[in-house]
Amino acid sequence: MPHNIQPALKDWSPEVAIAMTTFGNEARNQIIRYLLEHGPQPRGEIVANVDASDASVAKQLVILENAGVVGADVEPGRRHGRAPRYSVNPERIRELFEAHANYLTVPNQ
Repeated sequence: MPHNIQPALKDWSPEVAIAMTTFGNEARNQIIRYLLEHGPQPRGEIVANVDASDASVAKQLVILENAGVVGADVEPGRRHGRAPRYSVNPERIRELFEAHANYLTVPNQ
């Protein structure tokens, strides 16, 4: 898989990089859509309803959580033996899309 290379432009921000990473993956987009349509869900339900393995969903949820797009009702350090329910943060999605749109549409000056 090709790696994104950060352009040396002043308008390229950490938020743009996060948007590219977050929304540039089909499995992550499927997870976001599923959670938006069905509300908070445990990982097992997500796995059963998206086109990705359990290991892949686990990895994608970590990436989405680190980006602030998805949150869980149990803190990361307290999840052993528990099934946290994941939900989407629509405001964070809007923030990332706005940062990406601004990067694409505002000329570098």
